[in-house]
Amino acid sequence: MRTAARTGYHLPVSLNSPYLPAVGLVAHLEKEDRDSLSSYGTFHLATPGTVVIEQGKPHGKLFFIISGILHARRADQGNDILLGRIQQGEWMGEVDLFDPSAAICSVVAIEQCQYWVITRDNLEEFINNYPSAGTMLLIGLASTLGRRIRDLTSTIAQQAELSQLRETLFQHSELPPAGEA
Repeated sequence: MRTAARTGYHLPVSLNSPYLPAVGLVAHLEKEDRDSLSSYGTFHLATPGTVVIEQGKPHGKLFFIISGILHARRADQGNDILLGRIQQGEWMGEVDLFDPSAAICSVVAIEQCQYWVITRDNLEEFINNYPSAGTMLLIGLASTLGRRIRDLTSTIAQQAELSQLRETLFQHSELPPAGEA
């Protein structure tokens, strides 16, 4: 057993659990629904450095982090940009699940991780078989998407302000010293 204290949850987490634990968005599901949902996906382990999602490649799956920490990173014009940290109880891959195309970033395990994966077809089957639990799950996923869009919008606004400040400072640095004309 391992304690996930660094992630803010203090629940014992087995790295070989065959069931989804009551953390994050699935914590709101009844145990029976979580257990049923568990059977629609597969459990995986990742060691540090493992690329779980590769930028530029489609995957069509939804991932739920049971334990460990991963980083979302984007390679852009030769720069490696850290987009965020993903930890126990969080989802990833929801964009590609709803809008299948190439992944917009890579996700890499930073420490040993256990995660669960479900395909779109299996998720649709779960929703059809368990409509109440499926609705709760979809609302949770929509909340995750909404939060991430808000965070991204805030980051873009901050970058725009910084860019404007840089431009203003650059313009002022090109002015002749006072008294010269």
